[in-house]
Amino acid sequence: MRARLLAAFGTTAAAAAVLGVSGGDDDRASVASAAAGRAPANVALKVTKRGSGKWALRAPKTVRAGLVRLTLEVPAGRVTHDAQFIRVEGEHTAKEVLAVIAGQASAIPKWAFLAGGVGQTDGDAAGRTVQRLQPGRYFIVDTDEPEGDEVKSYAESGAITTLEVTGKPTKAKLPRAGGTVTAREYAFTTRGLRAGRVRVGFRNTGRQPHHVIAFPYNDGATLADAKAFFAEEGEPTGPPPVDFARAVRTAALEGGDAQVADLDLKRGKYALICFITDRAGGPPHVAKGMIAEAVVR
Repeated sequence: MRARLLAAFGTTAAAAAVLGVSGGDDDRASVASAAAGRAPANVALKVTKRGSGKWALRAPKTVRAGLVRLTLEVPAGRVTHDAQFIRVEGEHTAKEVLAVIAGQASAIPKWAFLAGGVGQTDGDAAGRTVQRLQPGRYFIVDTDEPEGDEVKSYAESGAITTLEVTGKPTKAKLPRAGGTVTAREYAFTTRGLRAGRVRVGFRNTGRQPHHVIAFPYNDGATLADAKAFFAEEGEPTGPPPVDFARAVRTAALEGGDAQVADLDLKRGKYALICFITDRAGGPPHVAKGMIAEAVVR
């Protein structure tokens, strides 16, 4: 399985080219974030195709720090897209950020912080999350990729842009969610997961960055089967115990961060997995035992 650093944060492809930052006339307007105790401000994100092999990601140019509702619109079709936020400290370029995405088992630079965003979004649905945005400069990156071998991610093909978050740091509270997934080193715990298009609170209470990919089991599979499958070196043998086509993925968060994401869950059992590495590099967290079973009722 190909797993990128932010879709799984990093495997085979290298960031080879400097990509321009996309935008449009209506992107120049600032978006005011909600004051404490008020509803989140709406921030619209949109992935578009610009031609053969060329993509763009549109977002507001600025937003005030606070609670925001991120909505990702993607082209119709079978492929998925996402919008991973990466906060950067200092002057860094799109090329440098793309190199971070492509780095397999490499250390995450001290200037780059995984800051949530909208996870895997199908072509027939809009992706939505609510989270806090702290002041700073962000890159927004579509880490997904089209079908095929040795293909570029959408970000490498142009779906990358920047966002300036202004104002003061915020401690605004997230809205309530029907269920929760909590990540830490190197485990998951869940509560109250229900079937349907549901609000799920994703919290990273650890010190390392984490995301969650929820893989539904194939018929007859168990957690032991999933652990054995993902522990195999090289090309896996035999049919997979999980359904890759129906996986659900959140954006990646640094330790101490949280968001509320709209997830489309089916009734049944899932294997929850994190493919992110430690900030210092090393194997993906699944190799350190970060795989757990969740039951969606």
